[in-house]
Amino acid sequence: HMNWEAIGASGEILGAAAFVLTLGYLAIQVRHAKNATADQNRLERARGVREMALAMISNPEVAHDQIKSFGWEEYYEDLGKAAGITPERALSVDWANAYYFWMYWGQYASTTHKDDLAELAHVIDGLLDTPGMRKTWETSPHTRGLLEPKFVEFVDAILAGKDNKD
Repeated sequence: HMNWEAIGASGEILGAAAFVLTLGYLAIQVRHAKNATADQNRLERARGVREMALAMISNPEVAHDQIKSFGWEEYYEDLGKAAGITPERALSVDWANAYYFWMYWGQYASTTHKDDLAELAHVIDGLLDTPGMRKTWETSPHTRGLLEPKFVEFVDAILAGKDNKD
């Protein structure tokens, strides 16, 4: 004799377990889709910064207008004098340098593996060896203040390690 009630109860338990597993799978898929969308958003923002930098690099009038409209005259005059270039060229170099930080911020925000973070720290450590990159990081009006605080802390920790070695 088969106990139909026991078989029915077992079927209900299996059905409930399958339902819970399906919900768990869907939750994981939603999380992955959300992360992929956030990664794409970061990539688009970094592309926007690149496009702005390219516009200023290729057109000194745009660079000049940016300097004037944002009130950055003193900053870029000083930066240009220190480098022996015009304020417009200083803006172009500063934005090009800042783009590296924006690009690496996108990588940082998407990275979860410690080896990837170590590789990223190594690259940023090398960037900070160049005086122009370091100046951009420390003083530029469109890097630190516009980036995610956790990334700023990540770069500052690398910089602090460099300063402690000196």
